[in-house]
Amino acid sequence: MASGDTLLAIAAKFSVPAERIQEVNGIIDPRRLQIGQELIIPQPEPNLEQPPTPTPTPPPMAIRKLNFQPMPPGGIWALGEVYNSSSDPVSELVVQVSLFDAEGKLLASEAAFPQLDVVPPGGAVSFAILFDSPPRQFAQYQALVLAGVPTSPNTRYYLDLLASDVQGQASDATRYRITGELENVGSSDVEALRVLVTAYDDADHVIAVRQINLPVSVLRSAATTPFEAELAILGSPVTTYSVQAQGLRVE
Repeated sequence: MASGDTLLAIAAKFSVPAERIQEVNGIIDPRRLQIGQELIIPQPEPNLEQPPTPTPTPPPMAIRKLNFQPMPPGGIWALGEVYNSSSDPVSELVVQVSLFDAEGKLLASEAAFPQLDVVPPGGAVSFAILFDSPPRQFAQYQALVLAGVPTSPNTRYYLDLLASDVQGQASDATRYRITGELENVGSSDVEALRVLVTAYDDADHVIAVRQINLPVSVLRSAATTPFEAELAILGSPVTTYSVQAQGLRVE
């Protein structure tokens, strides 16, 4: 891995599905790849249709609930959601936020993956993009979904997870704690479990995002496991929150 490389770009270069590279290398979260990390690139499978490569996403993918959250000592988080109004799940998404001055001159631009791999039909997944050295001020911004592909029906991504008994409470003025139970409501066992907690203010803007990896190795069908997440709140108080979870089907 070199600086600027992403799993999507590597997959497109070698004409191999990103999910296949992820599986061969045991990558749970492609956003945590390190510069200098060596990857095994599998050979393209014969007699199969060419896998889809990430392309600019059609209008059904939209950015909403965007909020800019200042961070000491000077950074800015761009927080929001990717909403999927189509009838198909979408994965391999890339979100970009750009900042401009009053004349339209580009001041800064950053891109990132959403906090979960798959955005289900009619659903939304939050994202968090950090500007380490943002401009002192900006007059305009643009938020785009740069890329994404329909999720293969044969994917290992597993969405049949339900959060229940969820409770949220402020620990103090800057921390909000959410607890609950995660149930596997599907028919398969699941591993590499991740829970995403998103908090909103009274204007329904995203004000905090936290993703946690659950320590359980495998969650069997119909089984439950507890989860706990603490959010850092620097601005408006939490009015509502959502809890989502995804994992990989055990094969």
